[in-house]
Amino acid sequence: MHRATIETRSFAIECPPEGRVWTELAARIRKVRLTSGELVRLILVDATNGKLIFEGSFLQSDRRPVWPSLLEFEPVPNRAGRDPFVVVSIIPTGIRAEIGGFAGDATPSVNLLASACDWLITNPNSVTASDIYNAIDNIFYLEGNLITRLMLGHLELDLKGPDKLGVLIENPREERFMNNVLNAVNAMRATGGITVDPVVVSEKSLSARCTFSPFGHASADFSTMEDLVRGLEVIESRGAGAAAISSTLLLDDHVRQQYYSRENIPNPWGGAEAILTHTATTLFRMTAAHAPLLAELSHSMFGTLVDPRDAAELISTSYIGSVIKGLARSPRPVKPGTPVSNTCRRVAAADVSAVVMPANSVGNIVFFTALEQNVPIVLVRGNHTIANTDPETLKIPAGTGRIYYVDSYLEAAGLLLAMRRGISLESLRRPLEALEPIYLGKANNAEREVDIQAGNYLRS
Repeated sequence: MHRATIETRSFAIECPPEGRVWTELAARIRKVRLTSGELVRLILVDATNGKLIFEGSFLQSDRRPVWPSLLEFEPVPNRAGRDPFVVVSIIPTGIRAEIGGFAGDATPSVNLLASACDWLITNPNSVTASDIYNAIDNIFYLEGNLITRLMLGHLELDLKGPDKLGVLIENPREERFMNNVLNAVNAMRATGGITVDPVVVSEKSLSARCTFSPFGHASADFSTMEDLVRGLEVIESRGAGAAAISSTLLLDDHVRQQYYSRENIPNPWGGAEAILTHTATTLFRMTAAHAPLLAELSHSMFGTLVDPRDAAELISTSYIGSVIKGLARSPRPVKPGTPVSNTCRRVAAADVSAVVMPANSVGNIVFFTALEQNVPIVLVRGNHTIANTDPETLKIPAGTGRIYYVDSYLEAAGLLLAMRRGISLESLRRPLEALEPIYLGKANNAEREVDIQAGNYLRS
């Protein structure tokens, strides 16, 4: 039996603003005496007095990871051209994003972005809504760890998707909760034509307790994850390319009541689900997503009228239908350079044409790698979160990378369309600066510097 435990802790590093790209940050993090184990999740939670404070989750396991360390990165040039036009849209979980911080409520926004590109890669919480899944066909979902590793160059994506997926269910205390999940899985087989094999039931609890970090975002404590590893080993051995995980997430009832009473707190399950899936995809070469498992019938909050963005959670008790539908179309992570057929659609880091995320939640590896590789970053001001990390807070020097601010996903879609069609962004705004010819052999009459780079033009 493989040992597997998780420890989450915060730590600080010093890094000048001009060094705030992933190569430099990773080098400085290596010098910090961190908890032993494999880093599976890292978020920037504060930036004050020249210090950057990160929260990291570390996996201790005698099973070896299938990918390199998150601290390993070799930047590659962005691919020339715009065909295909591939976009990554990230809405981090557990930070109460106004759009996407609830139950799949970012689906209309993500569908709009996808309409402006060939393929869009997004994280599950953006589009999974308990039993409802309305993402359009050119959206491929991938949990955050694999999106990060795509941007780091650790893997490439085969868009064909898995031939079949497996389901891991934590053995509940009451048989009716097990039957509830099995009914939902069978419903997706019967109505969606999705191949599910195997269904594995754990022997023990995964012991996930939802918490909040001192910085306000959702986090979690785990006592053991051995049955997670055991179950995924069975799923892998049966040839499944994706795993849907259904397990209990323990939460104080007063917090649950606060959340469903529309109080201003993040989704309390987000941190636990992220740590679970990041662990799964660090140890196994498959995609994964999580659905909460009821521990008590009262936890379903049946009959409670809630925020419309969260309504999908209150009309389900299994929560797993959308997870299975999304995983059935999830891309397969493969090692770079893996031979493929001529008909296989493959996406690598160099193919990413743009990254979209909320403007004040840039404290993640995807942002820092895109910044360093000069991938256009579209920051949506209208999708506010409690993270409060933006380029200004990080003191990212003007002119670093290609950063574009927009007010909404409506504007973001227009910006992506202009990029895809090669339309000059400055030509879409007024006033339009006059050109200043450079006369060879003559001194310039004006010393005024005109910066026509679209990234800087849209920074205001």
